[in-house]
Amino acid sequence: MMRATVGDIPAAEDATWGAVFATLLRTHRDDWDFKWRGHRQGEPDAYSVMMIEAPGEDVAALRAEIEAIVAVVNEIVDRDPLKKMVPIDAGLVIVLVD
Repeated sequence: MMRATVGDIPAAEDATWGAVFATLLRTHRDDWDFKWRGHRQGEPDAYSVMMIEAPGEDVAALRAEIEAIVAVVNEIVDRDPLKKMVPIDAGLVIVLVD
């Protein structure tokens, strides 16, 4: 079992990471487990943490899939008409074998 964590997502990046989360959830609805928690909601320093559990031990493949989705989502950031999305860094993703 692998665990991927995107920790301390600033509120300003939440919409963009939400698009990543939605894409991964759509692709892996039946084989991955997803959790997304908000912390300090309503406060200026609010943040969220995304956790994914996936079967297997191929950490590089899991990281590559998440990074590919981040790249696609980052490409559409400039198209956001309300300007709520901001570019995000896949470097926040930590993937470990449990």
